[in-house]
Amino acid sequence: MQPAKIKTASDLFSFPEILVFITKYSVYKISNRGFKSLPQVISQIEFEEGEKPIYFTGTKNYSGHLIVAFQNGKAGKISMTAFQTEHNRKKLKNAYNDESKLVFIEHIENDIDLVALSSINKVVLFNTSMIKPVDSRTTKGVQVMKQKDNSLMIKIKKLNQVKLQDAEYYRKKESLNQFGYYLKQGDEI
Repeated sequence: MQPAKIKTASDLFSFPEILVFITKYSVYKISNRGFKSLPQVISQIEFEEGEKPIYFTGTKNYSGHLIVAFQNGKAGKISMTAFQTEHNRKKLKNAYNDESKLVFIEHIENDIDLVALSSINKVVLFNTSMIKPVDSRTTKGVQVMKQKDNSLMIKIKKLNQVKLQDAEYYRKKESLNQFGYYLKQGDEI
């Protein structure tokens, strides 16, 4: 997993609640008290041993979805309402599935195109609208990239973050659960 990702600071600090997803499959919920920096947010958390932040997002009304993707080629679309609680709990365990290593996490309001890359340079382009949203935080997800010869899904990026000469070449329109196409020379993910 890469270092902690955040929305732009101005976006993050405009929300009344900040969610901090961590390496130990949990999420901390922090009430925004006029924070201006990530260190201020992090100072509100009493991390347990081995916990590190991997993703920050903000919310007003728990709208949208959390997209999670794993090395086993599966991706899930969790309704943000799954993180809403009646009681003011600071930490929610089981914020995402722990059966395979997390390779992507992103809070979205609208469906987006994602590009998946496997360890054998196979590529699949898909839209998150193809993943049925669920309320379970620990969803295993659906297979978006088949594993071939013990390959793993090692990276997912948003379409606007990659360089592809003909992106549509990699798109899977009919269904998910595909091997994908080999990355063409000159394309970068």
